[in-house]
Amino acid sequence: MKLTRRQKTFIYRLLELYQDLDSPIHYSVLAARVGVSPFTAYDMLRLLEEKGLVISEYRVASNKPIPGRSEVLFWPTERAQDLLLELTDDPDTVEWEVVNKRMLEKIRSGELCEHELAEEMLACLPPGESAILCYCIEVMSIIVLRLGHGAGRRLLAENLSLILEEKGTATRAGLLLLGGFALGLLAEESSEDTEWSRELFALVQRYQTLILEMEPRLCRRLGESMKEVLIPLLRPA
Repeated sequence: MKLTRRQKTFIYRLLELYQDLDSPIHYSVLAARVGVSPFTAYDMLRLLEEKGLVISEYRVASNKPIPGRSEVLFWPTERAQDLLLELTDDPDTVEWEVVNKRMLEKIRSGELCEHELAEEMLACLPPGESAILCYCIEVMSIIVLRLGHGAGRRLLAENLSLILEEKGTATRAGLLLLGGFALGLLAEESSEDTEWSRELFALVQRYQTLILEMEPRLCRRLGESMKEVLIPLLRPA
């Protein structure tokens, strides 16, 4: 059966939830896991139901304030569970590898040094996990590039892994600290462009909001990718 990457992502997440909870899933729960609106999740589940990959059923919700109020629940079919072998790797992983490669190429080519391009790249945040990870790395990369080659960059290079990790694993707290630490170094070294500094502050605020809402597995993935991008960037020229 031919499925789009987006359909595979929904099936993968539904299977995850079904195994974790051992019960049928409300579409709003799947929406939160995938990072889309409940309406989008509902429409996708109905489409997958047409493909024979999902079953739905209306059940009376015992925890609702109005007795007898029903809700629609979904669970994967055996056919969908057979697909689990084909979806052993997270379907978002391949896409993120492509995004990560694009980011490294832009950094190595010097594109991110351009003020105008940086503004254009960070102007909007498309939906999807890979776009969120890419956004976070771009924010930090722009700050690092604007640090130049002074003491601030050296200090960040010396402490990057220490800031990001706890017991060898990237954490949410580390990612939040990295944003504040890097922005503080930049503020210490450069204050002539107050308008751009305000824009960077807003970008870091958005970065930290995304980190706070991010699942632990994404925090770990972002931390590893952040090191992969920033360590070469922080090396002396």
